[in-house]
Amino acid sequence: MTHKIAFIGLGAMGGGMASRLLASGASVTVYNRTRSRGEALEAEGAVLAESPAAAARGAEVVFLSLATSEVVEALLFGPDGAVSGLPEGAIVADMSTVAPEFATSLQSRLAETGHRGLDACVLGNAQHAKDGELRFMIGGTAEDVAALEPVLAPLAKETVHLGPGGMGATAKLALNLLMGVQMQALAEAIVFGERAGLDRGVLIKLIAAGGYSSPMMKFKAGVMARRAFEKPDFRLKLMRKDLGLVLAETQRLGVPMPTTATSYDWLTAATNAGLGEHDVAALLAFMETVSGLSDYPRPGAAAA
Repeated sequence: MTHKIAFIGLGAMGGGMASRLLASGASVTVYNRTRSRGEALEAEGAVLAESPAAAARGAEVVFLSLATSEVVEALLFGPDGAVSGLPEGAIVADMSTVAPEFATSLQSRLAETGHRGLDACVLGNAQHAKDGELRFMIGGTAEDVAALEPVLAPLAKETVHLGPGGMGATAKLALNLLMGVQMQALAEAIVFGERAGLDRGVLIKLIAAGGYSSPMMKFKAGVMARRAFEKPDFRLKLMRKDLGLVLAETQRLGVPMPTTATSYDWLTAATNAGLGEHDVAALLAFMETVSGLSDYPRPGAAAA
């Protein structure tokens, strides 16, 4: 069966997923605020829409892969928003990392307009998206998740229905919390070891191969070793945004988060130092600066 899909938001993850859906034979219309990001997909067979409403027209499913809840709000409900062009009964699967409260509110609003909403959050990187190796964590009704699963098949290594709306968003924040804390710890371990006299390259290899490392830490250790900060797989400012969402939610729940709070503060300082658009691994460059390691080139924005 050929599914008719709208894909809104064509960053590294969204673009990879849209490309994968096209390769599977789906009919895909795409929209991105920066039009040039959709042109490569147009060459692969996508229809490049001029507005979210035009992208959503006639679609069975709209995927959103956007940076913030404010952008989700604007592209769904703003002028020429997707909802205005979306057929009744269609599914809106929001893959953006947002607050759980926003996810549940969004689904209530979509129900009022005759549409079905899911927080369909994703684990994986851009290469996983292109290869169809993503893991989906979904909040919403079982009926709507079952309806979405055939559309997700080309993208998903695993699909987990976690419960009602907001649970997918909650799981994504819990897992992104681990990434943010690990990146700070990794940067600290490298700077400490080097200041104490260890060879950086040897230390990074030991960390990557050791039992204390996670697959994410191993991957980012390689990014740090290459200083590949200016081609972000996950932007530092978005990591900061996600930990901020965690802290807001845990404050509401009364859950102390001392390690997360400290990591958020360092991400804030690194963002203020001009590293927000760089990969989160650029925390290393910030730690070098505050630790007195001056032999390494600064990433572009920080140097400016």
